[in-house]
Amino acid sequence: MTTAPYVLLDRELRIRGVNAAYLRATERSRDELMGAFMFDAFPDDPGDATATGVRDLSASLDRVLSRGAGDDMGIQPYNIPLPRTFGVFRRKIWSPVNSPLADADGRVVGALHHVEDVTAVHEALREARGGVAGAGQPPGLVRRAMLAVTRYERAARKVVAGQATPGGPGPAGAGPAGLARRDALWHALVHAARRTPSGDCAAAVCAAAVEALPGTGAAAISLRGAGRMPLQLAGSAPWARRAEELQYITGEGPSVAAFDTGQRVEEPDLDRSDTAWPLFTEAALGLGVGAVFAYPLRTATTTLGTLTLYRRRRAAAGTGPPADAETFAEITTSVLLADMDSEIIEQVRATADQDDLNLAIGVVAAARGIGTGEALQWLRARARARRLPVVDVARALLARPPQSPGNPL
Repeated sequence: MTTAPYVLLDRELRIRGVNAAYLRATERSRDELMGAFMFDAFPDDPGDATATGVRDLSASLDRVLSRGAGDDMGIQPYNIPLPRTFGVFRRKIWSPVNSPLADADGRVVGALHHVEDVTAVHEALREARGGVAGAGQPPGLVRRAMLAVTRYERAARKVVAGQATPGGPGPAGAGPAGLARRDALWHALVHAARRTPSGDCAAAVCAAAVEALPGTGAAAISLRGAGRMPLQLAGSAPWARRAEELQYITGEGPSVAAFDTGQRVEEPDLDRSDTAWPLFTEAALGLGVGAVFAYPLRTATTTLGTLTLYRRRRAAAGTGPPADAETFAEITTSVLLADMDSEIIEQVRATADQDDLNLAIGVVAAARGIGTGEALQWLRARARARRLPVVDVARALLARPPQSPGNPL
């Protein structure tokens, strides 16, 4: 059972299956959709001259059926007809992903159309940008934020459903006990992330790993962009941070290998003479590190970095990785994505704040015959007097008609 909205299509693009989540998202009944041609059920809005929903979805499904590979459509405006109201459409914005369906012989026999309704996110971000709504695709920064929210939502669904990786098979131990354990890890991680200041999410996750994974002496997270150097490094203890740094100084080690291969790398005993990382091993043993377990932080399309768990040499040598370590890493990916994505949304809000503030500065400067620097100081003085953020004062000023009694100008 899944809470993600999806519809099953055959090669002629007729609807052969639909779940309850999709029916809720599209406000339709099963009887209306089953057997219907996709674009008869969901035509373009005739009142929207910019509508590209039928064209874009048709092209995506054609690629899926002809190539046998998935297709992520990103953000797609696609209004839907209201039930029992002929000719009336509801504004909708979606994030669709289409995947091929194959028979036992590997032949593509249909497509799975999976959508996330991001209309509410778009409206919230539009409000953050001052209510400006453009036709067609939303502006670039808003699109990034919408995709970020969608990406996190899909990752979270995978965790709740007990799936090992986005698009991957279910893990061993995915029964009631296994799912209960995953749920406990999920809540522990989210709680740790929420109780820390912005920007400290990775450090909070490291601390939570030590608490939640028995046998873990310390944890480190490296988030990497282009190149060999980590984009961000966090650790639960100074010696773990130093051990992680050594891997990038020497260019070798479990974390480097896990990132490069996208596979977990587990070394329960660094004292082995045949280790694949002689430079790192010598330096790490000098720090008292006895075991290293590195896990890639992967999405369906990329590797963000690694979660690496460390043990001291004095711990039992040769014992395996902490129980649930890989599951913890999978959930960590979702939590870190949410943290990164919130930064994108905050960027949208900050941009909107600056736009409104600049506009208010111009209005004050023109109305009072002063320079923009003086206008900013005037706004700041009023904000201090009212104990409000200066952007709230700016928006209140812009919201009042010029000749209204409440307008201070």
